[in-house]
Amino acid sequence: MAVFQSEASARILIDKALEASGWDLQDSQQVRFEQHNASGRADYLLIDDLGRVTCVLEAKREDLDPYDARDQARGYAETRNAPFILLSNGTDHWFWNYERRDERDAHRIERFPSRDDLQRLRLKNLQPPRPLQTEIVQSDYLHALSPDVSLRTYQIAAMNTVAKGFDDDNRRKFLLEMATGTGKTLLCAAMIRRFLKTRNAERVLFIVDRIELAKQTMEEFNQILPEYKPVIYKTARRRGEVEGSSVVVATIQSLMVDRRYREEFTPFYFDLVINDEAHRSIYGDAREAVQFFQATRIGLTATPKAYLNNIDVDKLATEDPKALEIRQLRDTYTYFDCKPGEPSFRYDIIDAVKDPEGPFLCLPKIIDCRSEITTEALSKAGWTVTINEQEETFKIRDLERKVFTPERNRVMCQTFLDQAQYDPTGKLGKSIIFAVNQPHATELTKILNELQPELAVTITSRVQDASAIAKDFRDGKRQERVAVSVDMLSTGYNCRDLLNVVLMRPIFSPTEYIQIKGRGTRLYTFTVGNTEYRKERFFLLDFCAVAEYFEEEYDYSVPLSVPKPRPKLGQGGTRPRTIEDDGGEYDLTPDDEEQAKREIPIWEGVDKMLTQEVRIVGPDGEKVDVMTFRGSFEKDIKTFADENADLAEAVANEDDDAVETIMRERFLNRPEHYYSPDKLVVSYGVPAPTAAFVYDALGKRKMPTKEEVISDTVESIAAQYNLRYTEQKLLRATAALVSEDLSSFEAFENEQYSELFSKSLFQRLGGLSAIAKFSDRERVFETLRQSPLFQATRQAFRIGQ
Repeated sequence: MAVFQSEASARILIDKALEASGWDLQDSQQVRFEQHNASGRADYLLIDDLGRVTCVLEAKREDLDPYDARDQARGYAETRNAPFILLSNGTDHWFWNYERRDERDAHRIERFPSRDDLQRLRLKNLQPPRPLQTEIVQSDYLHALSPDVSLRTYQIAAMNTVAKGFDDDNRRKFLLEMATGTGKTLLCAAMIRRFLKTRNAERVLFIVDRIELAKQTMEEFNQILPEYKPVIYKTARRRGEVEGSSVVVATIQSLMVDRRYREEFTPFYFDLVINDEAHRSIYGDAREAVQFFQATRIGLTATPKAYLNNIDVDKLATEDPKALEIRQLRDTYTYFDCKPGEPSFRYDIIDAVKDPEGPFLCLPKIIDCRSEITTEALSKAGWTVTINEQEETFKIRDLERKVFTPERNRVMCQTFLDQAQYDPTGKLGKSIIFAVNQPHATELTKILNELQPELAVTITSRVQDASAIAKDFRDGKRQERVAVSVDMLSTGYNCRDLLNVVLMRPIFSPTEYIQIKGRGTRLYTFTVGNTEYRKERFFLLDFCAVAEYFEEEYDYSVPLSVPKPRPKLGQGGTRPRTIEDDGGEYDLTPDDEEQAKREIPIWEGVDKMLTQEVRIVGPDGEKVDVMTFRGSFEKDIKTFADENADLAEAVANEDDDAVETIMRERFLNRPEHYYSPDKLVVSYGVPAPTAAFVYDALGKRKMPTKEEVISDTVESIAAQYNLRYTEQKLLRATAALVSEDLSSFEAFENEQYSELFSKSLFQRLGGLSAIAKFSDRERVFETLRQSPLFQATRQAFRIGQ
């Protein structure tokens, strides 16, 4: 009787999963049950729109691993001439397209394919895609669409590298490491076209990390892929245009909100997924969203995160396997199945400058400009001054964050005007100034416009219509010659006639420095009358000794630092907090948190420095009454929405980017209440983006429960590591226990497995002997420790102490 109930329970879950993927269980023309034949009984037969059996679904009890029914199900499928097999116990699903030569075994999936998915796959089986290499690509490949656009030799080489690996080696992951300005978007458009024309892809997902980059990508895609109707997911989903498009451009955030990637797509919806700026979009929640799709994956970046460079992998595996697993999880090369430091294809800035067909990029002329304050702040001793009768010492990273230096700002602006490169017409060359933060950018713009009226414009994510302003500045439709930004223009911004890149803030990340320098490397030809002037180089005006730091001080032989984990419970410290300022991240130490509570001093010495006060994020990590905080948030956000029609409209339209921007700029981190994303996660007990809390508070959509988050986390990890059923049960029990019990959480965090898995809950699942048989447990457990679920649990326990 118990066995029967277990199988019946599994069937209930399977029925729900089929319905969730669009199957009508009441329609015998779609689903038939318990069909018998000479090879035995098939539990479910899925029927296509021509009445043919397209898939055999073998159901097993909840306590059995459905993978074990693989060969049995194949016998049923072959008798029925069904090309596909599904194996499931209600929570654990496997799929096998066994007729395809390149699919030698079943693989884990998170959701069942829809009827349309199977129909598309069957058509591919009946009419196999032709090899990518049969679609010949030469320099004139795109001339029929755009006569002025020619592919360069290195772009063709990159495409052929992917095609050869795809066709000959059955590879389905590729990493293209290419310098900023080498035409990665055009390359992607041509590559997508090749996949679509050879039928190796019918639907393509192109992932970016900011909506501005999505809009910029669409300019190229509309030109190169017009017949495939490219759309931006964020807007197209509201208009019902996604299904009619073969190319969908999406921000990773728009896919993640409310688990839309799970709710609106099946794992087979996209055949090709391309990650732009791949080093940013393969961690945490973003990694789960990308891995959900069973597709060929191509990553593009100028700056991959090489967490295994300069690492003795064998030695680290022996001495500290946990540290090795953390590095492997974050390493861009590893994610795309490449050896450390060896992408599928590389074309760096030196290649572009020395290319015999080029040059295709230019190098900078570095002009090092330092004021007296800058020089002292760069010294080991720091800049020591007396403010409000108290002696203070500041380093270069403190300027405009812990102390305001108005005269230094004015000196930097005047020096920039004196030293900058001018264009052939005698005008100040187009320039981007990178400031410390939003208030600093505003103040620099004011100073520049005092020195020369209508010279500068602020372009940051906090400025209304910033994307349109940036586009008009790029296209020469604005009279301003200087754009003052923080990080919005640091990646993906293509302004070819840019002559000056100006650093009025320090930089300590080589990735960030390379990205910012890349804004100026593109070539350009000015035309004045009948004369052409070629841009030979750009000026890098460095007011914070950034170039010297990376040239003389930064140690490239030291392994890349992994982001520090939050302090363990019981240590008494608050974890370093990361705040986002216009897309840039700055780590705040506990000392910074204390500093943020104090009024920022202004240096009013003989230099007469003046600037607008920096808006500092409110203190984080304080012990608060969870329900009081949550109740006040829901009350205040409703009042805020009533008083701000743009937020109400964004919520009504489910415009996640607009909601996030409005909340960040005008509601969060204010001295009145210090609401912050981290505190919302803690108070609700659910790791979710800010927009999800707003939708819930305003009655737009319920938030997922903690149980749903646990289930999603476990299923995602199980799919990532192809876990067997018994292993998944152990993982689920572990995730549930450590999220509820403090002592279990600490034991798991400190890898005290004997203490944790001796508990009665695990004895019923096999106890320590079952853990010993869990061959991939260290990688699986480390992934769980890195998950948003685990991080939110740590926050909740810390604040609750």
